Amino acid sequence: MKPFLALLSLLLPLSAADTIMNHESTLTTYIEKLNTHSREQIAPCITEDAVFIFTEDTFVGKASAKASFEKTFKLIENEVFSLHDIAWTAVTDDVATCHYEFRWKGLISGQESSGGGRGTTILRKVDGRWLITHEHLGPYPRK
Repeated sequence: MKPFLALLSLLLPLSAADTIMNHESTLTTYIEKLNTHSREQIAPCITEDAVFIFTEDTFVGKASAKASFEKTFKLIENEVFSLHDIAWTAVTDDVATCHYEFRWKGLISGQESSGGGRGTTILRKVDGRWLITHEHLGPYPRK
């Protein structure tokens, strides 16, 4: 009976807590957490010394990033943020870098709004966990 139980355990899906997080799944989880608009859910995804570069400013450190996110969440109600065409350009045992197109939609002053651009994210493994350590979001180039 023991071999049967061992085989059965291999066929059962892993719980979320048992899922091994890699750089790709960490990025997906981070975007899911951003879309909750909850700083408590976003904070565990980010290193203490993270750097976020956005069009309006550069934010260094977790507290500064938190203030930036909260400002965006107030400006864009019900924002939905997504990544597209993710390309991993460098991956090692401890660092992973990707670039992508991003899109957002939501309400600004009650009006439906949307936009997008290009971005780069760097993840770093800290104490065995992949975390966001750098993000740079900017507009598409002018044509």
